Amino acid sequence: FRTALSNNHRLASITTKPSISSRPGTRRQSLRSSDTSSISSAVFDISRGGASKSKAEGGKASVTTSIFNLANNVAGAGILTLAAGKASGTGWIPSILICATLALCSSHTFILIAKACEMTGEKTFKGLWSTAFGPKTAWIVDSMVFIQCFFVSIIYTGLLGDIFSALLSKSSLPASLTSRTSIILIAASCILWPLNNIRDLSSLGFTSILGLFAVLYTVFFIVVRSLDGTYALDPVGKFVAEGVITPPSFEKSTLWNFDLNSLVLMSNLGLAFIAHYNGPTYWRSLANATTERFTKVSMSAYAILASIYLTVMTRGYATFGDVCKGNILLNYSASDVLSTLGRLATGFSIIFGFPLISNGAREGLKNASSALGNTAISDPKNHVKLVTALLIVTTTLAISLSDIKLVAGLTGAVMGSSLVYICPTLIYAKIVEKLKGRDSADYKAAKRNLLFIPFGLFTALMGVAMTLKNTVLAK
Repeated sequence: FRTALSNNHRLASITTKPSISSRPGTRRQSLRSSDTSSISSAVFDISRGGASKSKAEGGKASVTTSIFNLANNVAGAGILTLAAGKASGTGWIPSILICATLALCSSHTFILIAKACEMTGEKTFKGLWSTAFGPKTAWIVDSMVFIQCFFVSIIYTGLLGDIFSALLSKSSLPASLTSRTSIILIAASCILWPLNNIRDLSSLGFTSILGLFAVLYTVFFIVVRSLDGTYALDPVGKFVAEGVITPPSFEKSTLWNFDLNSLVLMSNLGLAFIAHYNGPTYWRSLANATTERFTKVSMSAYAILASIYLTVMTRGYATFGDVCKGNILLNYSASDVLSTLGRLATGFSIIFGFPLISNGAREGLKNASSALGNTAISDPKNHVKLVTALLIVTTTLAISLSDIKLVAGLTGAVMGSSLVYICPTLIYAKIVEKLKGRDSADYKAAKRNLLFIPFGLFTALMGVAMTLKNTVLAK
């Protein structure tokens, strides 16, 4: 979200200057989690009008560098929702198996994107889609980018309200100024609106380091608090003894339980593993790019991501159990110094990463509307109006949806399934069919990947249903 919140709070260089976009490793997708770098790079590629048929220029990134960049760019605020996903009722063993299996599946479909790039010479996800299904359908990709970025914007805005209202709850400021709603309104009007009107976002490059620090520090303090007994029930930890936080509960904790509620966790992980529409960017940045070298990059990076996600999910649940909130940071005491530092690091990385995500939403909307015949939205004269309109809608929804678990779950279910399981397999199979023929052995092998489509559709539909059941309908 990526949050996951997951996909997904990673930096990407988005600008109208091609030289900015071409620098690999400057991005940061998570709460793709989704999510900032992957979204933003894809948006820049889309804004350039798709792909070129010529062979991609040789990249300079080594396998090791590419592994680090991919893991760094995908891991993000999405990790904050994973413990709540497990708390929906999934046992310990199934939770671990679900995370490992989805990481393996996500890595496999990510590799399919690289194979398609190798066969066609395309440089962007939009270019691959146009090659497979024709340029007239390219607006579908633009729409996906808009939807993904738009919902991640809502998640980010909600996180800002959660984080800073908790930080200021013990300050001397009036309660009317420190409530979640007030924080969101103040942040949107005084901080996010000016930042969103910046045309050249390359000056926000430093947030890549800030985002990485926030992720690593969050993992560190969650592990520490799960082991030091300060939130324990027996003996009662010092933060539980304060009587302020909701005490941990483990009534639903089981070893093997696996049911439809597990789809909530699958939806959250779907968002946290999204990187696929930026697959061509990693392909063209890899030195001496081959499918074998890219496979090593993908498998290694997703193994690292799975390790990070498993650590946060299991240690967060081990600390709070069934009462884990959609934003795990809200479970910790306001007097906990370690969690306070985590909130600050995450909060500021979200503030400066937000313009990248919102820019992705705008570019996706402008490109999709232009492809469908409406060019007014793309007019530079309407930039401020578009920024204002989208921010108003984002802010309103963030205030209305008080628990980011709902938005993260729905986004992960729909967009995670579409971008991770369905689109890559459709693109790859169609390209193999066009280049090799329907009767070829290569196409028959490629068709096996289409089994991901019913899986993606099932997880999308049931993920939406179970997310609504455990949030809206549970009230």
